[in-house]
Amino acid sequence: MIDQSQVLITLPDGVFMEGHFKTKHSLKIESSINGTLLSKQKVILESNSVFNGDLICSELVLSGKFSGNIFCTGKVQVKQGCQISGRVYTYRFENDEMTNLDCIISVPDTNTINKIKEIIEAIDVDQKLSSDPNLPSLIKIYEDNLAAKEKVKLTELIKEPNKPIPVAVNGTSAPSSNGIPTAASK
Repeated sequence: MIDQSQVLITLPDGVFMEGHFKTKHSLKIESSINGTLLSKQKVILESNSVFNGDLICSELVLSGKFSGNIFCTGKVQVKQGCQISGRVYTYRFENDEMTNLDCIISVPDTNTINKIKEIIEAIDVDQKLSSDPNLPSLIKIYEDNLAAKEKVKLTELIKEPNKPIPVAVNGTSAPSSNGIPTAASK
């Protein structure tokens, strides 16, 4: 029997894919994808790749262009020349110099990551991703974790970009005059 973590599927340059995909294998992408991709393993986006949509995986190495949401239970490694626009939810984040990051990075706690890993492990790769009830629940767990940690809705920060971003001081946050906790208001 083949060890699924050792299988690497390559999508070569010159391929354009659109839609919802899920696999139990690792992927190396050198092409363009628009849609949602779920891999139970590692995903490698090469320097010539372009990805627009949502990506759910256990590990990600990113060298190409990405626009959308990344949901990763392990490490996201961003290589030189990479471009990211959107949100990144990951347990660990590492980036090289000379990257173009226009994204919000959120690091969920260990309990949240473990809950997500259990859901991903139970996903049936033979069922359509677009109708899989696990997909919305995975995304909701990540987003709920982000909102719970920041205590501020991201839309509030976007509407008023001059508001300070909440910062914990000595483990506690203090309210500012506008109701958002800041380090300066302590």
